[in-house]
Amino acid sequence: MKKIKVDPPREIILTILVKIDSKQNYINIILSKLLDKKKMITRDAAFITEITYGVVRNRNKLDWVLSQFSTKPLSETAVSIRNILRMSVYQLLFLDKVPYYAVCNESVQLAKKYGNPGIAKFVNGVLRNIIRNRENIRWPDKEKETALHISTTYSHPLQIVKRWLKRFGFTDTVRICQANNSIPTLVIRTNTLKISRSNLKGILEKENISVREGLFTEEALHVKGLPNVTKFSAYLEGLFQIQDEASILVSHLLDPSPGEFVIDVCSAPGGKATHLAQLMANRGSILAMDSSKSRLLMVKDNCRRLGIDILKTRQNNGAVLDEKYLKSADKVLADVPCTGLGVIRRKPDLRWQTYNTKRFEKLTELQGKILDIASNYLKVGGKLVYSTCSTEPEENEEVVSRFLEKHTNFELENLSKFIKERKLPAHESSRHNQKKFIQTLPGFSNIDLELDGFFMVKMIRKG
Repeated sequence: MKKIKVDPPREIILTILVKIDSKQNYINIILSKLLDKKKMITRDAAFITEITYGVVRNRNKLDWVLSQFSTKPLSETAVSIRNILRMSVYQLLFLDKVPYYAVCNESVQLAKKYGNPGIAKFVNGVLRNIIRNRENIRWPDKEKETALHISTTYSHPLQIVKRWLKRFGFTDTVRICQANNSIPTLVIRTNTLKISRSNLKGILEKENISVREGLFTEEALHVKGLPNVTKFSAYLEGLFQIQDEASILVSHLLDPSPGEFVIDVCSAPGGKATHLAQLMANRGSILAMDSSKSRLLMVKDNCRRLGIDILKTRQNNGAVLDEKYLKSADKVLADVPCTGLGVIRRKPDLRWQTYNTKRFEKLTELQGKILDIASNYLKVGGKLVYSTCSTEPEENEEVVSRFLEKHTNFELENLSKFIKERKLPAHESSRHNQKKFIQTLPGFSNIDLELDGFFMVKMIRKG
């Protein structure tokens, strides 16, 4: 039997998309492993990355188009064929540099290899029909089907769009969706234990890397043109850590001092924990807890690279009390597991998870339990920061409100000074509560230097 030749980069794209569709892992992990394994040249790696992220980011839109030209529902199509169609339509609609005939020919070859001649004919027919009729694609009516229009046009889950429309209105919901669909810049946190931000900026610029200083934190740099970041010499030397500015703000809010004892109850992979050590000038003690032994190894690796020696790890589920540390900590960080809806611009595959009532109830129960447990580690007079990378009130202020009702010996710290000094943007829906908590949202800071969506609040133990 004659071997079917396919384009290697496109086959890798298909492999990644099938793994994501089958929920085998997250896009960044699958992509990184495959690119390392295949040792692709820079041009092919960029092509693979662009299409993979583009398909995942625009899945709703692509599926909407396909539904108008396919006689067979996508849900009844084999996962490999479904993703051949998606990656093909993405190239037709979003990549002018790829000729139509090339898209069709390469897709048909993939369909022959992963299907059969009949399937290949079906794929060819669908794609050529779209090419002929792309100007006649019908979209949901903005006035009559507002939520569906936004969900399809900006490719966000319909349940989440409906939530956001109630809270933010049409204009700002679109604004958030647009920010989530933009390609985010890489943000790095200068390791000031080893180098100043200005000196790190100079090193990067000598390598012809575009660098801009962050707006909200004194360590952040937004960089473009830094391929294979974890293999870059400055990274290997521990001069920086990859971390968004919103995430960097969390450790600044906790504000640990040199010599203090700090517990991070959900620590891995250690971005915030290592930043806490940095803010403490590597003096004092940090206990990094996590339920995953393998992820705690990542914390240790980051500490070695960054030159941090005040941090110890302990395998412990954040929802289970470790009595050894009762009332022992000066500061506690509870950066709890969440939906991640504030970081879907960086992790677009998160948008295709389930966001029903059952999931929110299960998550908020866990978040509340972790917060309860974390509070037991604080000394009287100690301070605790609760944070998530979510945009949703159930995971944020509602969890905190229930905690405060049960724990009358805790009270919220006024964040007005912190917000003013950091010049943090606030959406009107949360501005009246902004003294009590911080909620950052994509689309509301700076068009080039956006913040991820993070929630954070600071409490003090009074007795």
